[in-house]
Amino acid sequence: MLLLIALAVGGLIPIQTAANSRLRLSVGNYPVVSALISFSVALLVAIVATTILQGNPLPQFAPGTSAPWWTWLGGVMGVCFVLGNILLFPRLGAVQTVVLPILGQVVMGLLIDWFGLFGAPRIDVTPPRIAGAIVVFVGIVVVLRAGKSGKGAAAAAASGDASGLELWLFRLLGVLVGVGSAVQTAVNGYLGTIAGSSLHAGEINLSVGVVLLLIAALVTSPKQFTRKPTPGPAWMWLGGLVGAIFVISGATLSPLLGTATTVIAFNAGTIAAGQVLEARGAFGARKNPLTATRLVGLVVIFLGVLAVRLL
Repeated sequence: MLLLIALAVGGLIPIQTAANSRLRLSVGNYPVVSALISFSVALLVAIVATTILQGNPLPQFAPGTSAPWWTWLGGVMGVCFVLGNILLFPRLGAVQTVVLPILGQVVMGLLIDWFGLFGAPRIDVTPPRIAGAIVVFVGIVVVLRAGKSGKGAAAAAASGDASGLELWLFRLLGVLVGVGSAVQTAVNGYLGTIAGSSLHAGEINLSVGVVLLLIAALVTSPKQFTRKPTPGPAWMWLGGLVGAIFVISGATLSPLLGTATTVIAFNAGTIAAGQVLEARGAFGARKNPLTATRLVGLVVIFLGVLAVRLL
């Protein structure tokens, strides 16, 4: 059941991506501003949910509890993931921008489980689990490559414009962005155990993110604070809601499933749901029929997730 919940939460991410992309157009095409709005909405949702479900929105640290310095890294890593993808996309293209962070997430997730890093419970990383992670990664590559096999503008968007040493440096950055995302999941899971609940952990994570993005927005695009967003579809505001669900779910599930299983299931759900949205042309996505190759890739991803969880 927990695995299905993780897959479902991951399945919401394409909606968040589409919403934030559309919101970006309504704020003058400033990605930092749209990310700030999304994080702010997510923080508001988290505060309301925590107040209703926990009775007190303030973190409930036990007397004498000292939080390690790295407990504040969750929000930092969340911002790095958002801004990192913005930086990587034009340099690496769509496929590598998705695949390389996933590689970093899977590898770091397995290491966190193996060594019990960031307060995570130690979980044996057996050869079958490693094989399952590799199967998931291969399935994701198959799905993405099949979806980006067109010519012209689509092919250019899939490849990016970096070359030579710059290309490899951006590829390394892509992997590190994924490493940071896995760290965020583990840190938030631990934070939830000492701050009162995963809801409180989500609040702390999102608060740090809002502060960092506010500083970035003031530096890069201060004039946007005096302008109202142009009208758009109502669903462009869903990014913050999904963000709150994602952060809180990660903090809840990672201590129960393990960091590796959680991030792999999130990614599997994201890829699968993204293919469904493309097939239907939903949330502004370009309609792209689901081919047999992509369907096989999705089945491979699902089998790999089961292997990571059950073996």
